Amino acid sequence: MKRVLVSPAVISLAGIWVLAFLANAQGQDNAPVPKIILSAQELRSLGIAVHSQGAEELPHGCRDSGNPDLSVSDEMLRHFKARGFSLESLCLGLSSWVLFDPETGRTIPRVAFSRDLEIPLNLPDCFKNAVPFLDCDNRWVHWELYEFTEQERKDNLDHEKRVDEMVRNYIARNGVSGVFSIEALGQGVFDSSFEWFLASPELPRGYGYALHGGEGDDPESEDVDLSTYRKEATVLSTWQDDVQ
Repeated sequence: MKRVLVSPAVISLAGIWVLAFLANAQGQDNAPVPKIILSAQELRSLGIAVHSQGAEELPHGCRDSGNPDLSVSDEMLRHFKARGFSLESLCLGLSSWVLFDPETGRTIPRVAFSRDLEIPLNLPDCFKNAVPFLDCDNRWVHWELYEFTEQERKDNLDHEKRVDEMVRNYIARNGVSGVFSIEALGQGVFDSSFEWFLASPELPRGYGYALHGGEGDDPESEDVDLSTYRKEATVLSTWQDDVQ
């Protein structure tokens, strides 16, 4: 199970995202989560190149956003920009471990090359500013099919507002630009909800982040091809299906 670790000095910033329900959380749907199986070349034809898997680089790289392993096509970037994304927020979203839409609980389409390398094929609109913990109506955990209680949602948002203030103060105080970690905010500060942060004037709040996933067992998954995935009833469509 995912949990947040903090030093006593920063206990007020405890990550309530999972801590609030660790004792009594139970899966609300035991059905396997579909995991799309594609080759790197097939994924590239859908607009995402994973260089470590041998795919030739596409025109728009994610290196400056913290992920040199990814690049995206002109068509994909145009589609997401029309939805309010920037290249930076798209790259951070594609670098996130996100299995479920935090607003609806619907499964996010994802392509898996290994346990540590899974790429989403679409993102909810509330990821467009790269601060989904603030912008999404976070009713569901993004990596496990669990619906928050009203109190947990309130506690989560209060926590994220405190993190937001810390991050923006850190950037302003130190003139930070580019990629940094949660630990950069101060000695002993650690919140495992975040994979990394990006300070950039291209992002509305001056920063954004890629999401980390759960730290325990992954939800049970089922390998499917793309056509089978598209027949599922409780899933988010791929970005190309949105275009059609």
